[in-house]
Amino acid sequence: MIRINLLPARRGKKNEMGRQSLAIGGGTLLLVMLLNFFWYNSRSAVVDRGTAKITETQQRISDLERVIGEVNDINRRKKDLEDKLKVLDALRRGRSGPVRLFDALATATPRKVWLKEFEDKEGAVKILGMGMNHEDVAEFMRGLANMVWTPRGMGRLVEQKREAKSSRVELIASGAIEDLSVAEVKPFFT
Repeated sequence: MIRINLLPARRGKKNEMGRQSLAIGGGTLLLVMLLNFFWYNSRSAVVDRGTAKITETQQRISDLERVIGEVNDINRRKKDLEDKLKVLDALRRGRSGPVRLFDALATATPRKVWLKEFEDKEGAVKILGMGMNHEDVAEFMRGLANMVWTPRGMGRLVEQKREAKSSRVELIASGAIEDLSVAEVKPFFT
């Protein structure tokens, strides 16, 4: 019987299969590493874009915070100004007594009349002055009699008929002439 030794041939096949396995494993490893490299680069690019967007957004936020700060400063200054205007309005509305009296007196005084002395005692006023002639003093007295007080402020009586229900008054503050009911018009000097 003939004996054939197949052992070396199997060993050669095994060596070749081992080389093929190593080549396939190495190729697979190289392919996996290459794919991993490309995947890592794509993920790195996504991270870089996200970081750039975050930086841009933070810059926009800081710009908007600066603008918001400026708007808040403007609103604060506006509120301060409105408060000051309210105080001025309250002071303007609250003017009373001597301010109104002297305003009415200055409005009623003609150019050719000079007041030398003014004395106020317990609601009674004593005025000492002089005029160029009697007509100027009479005009001063008519001016005092025509000074009236209305709900809209001090005014000068322009026209009032005896049995009429309204009086025509020139308001000193605005210069407007209005018709007001007789009940609203009160003499300033009595």
